[in-house]
Amino acid sequence: MEQEKLTAIKEIIEGLIGVMGVDGRVSLAEEAGGGVLANIESREAGYLIGRNGDNLRALQQLARLLAGKKIIEGVRLTVDVNNYQQERLDMLKDSAKNLARQVVEYGVARYLPPMNAYERRIIHMTLIDIPGIKTESEGEGEERRVKIIPN
Repeated sequence: MEQEKLTAIKEIIEGLIGVMGVDGRVSLAEEAGGGVLANIESREAGYLIGRNGDNLRALQQLARLLAGKKIIEGVRLTVDVNNYQQERLDMLKDSAKNLARQVVEYGVARYLPPMNAYERRIIHMTLIDIPGIKTESEGEGEERRVKIIPN
């Protein structure tokens, strides 16, 4: 991605956290496939992340909308705070693998906690090659979760 577009994305995110009254340093990294990862390093991460990442998802949505309007429509932008999302994904993957082992061992279905569509997709992809199980999403809205079933 062009440097001027990256600079514009950084300015958008800095402006959003500035309006929120939160101090933070924004760093950008280009992801494979042309996406952009914006990580905000802040001592006030709790305010930016919110309960179960609610504020972070809202911040990311706002940043995507503004970047799409000012730069390019449909920009693939991920916003993270102090690497919260990556650490959460790593924790969810570990939890899913442990539950998958239990499903294989005991032959009883297990559920992961409710999560957003992106996290559910990551879990399905993480478990796809584990023999003896299959996964499916179950539930509606914010209560939608991954179910690990014996095969």
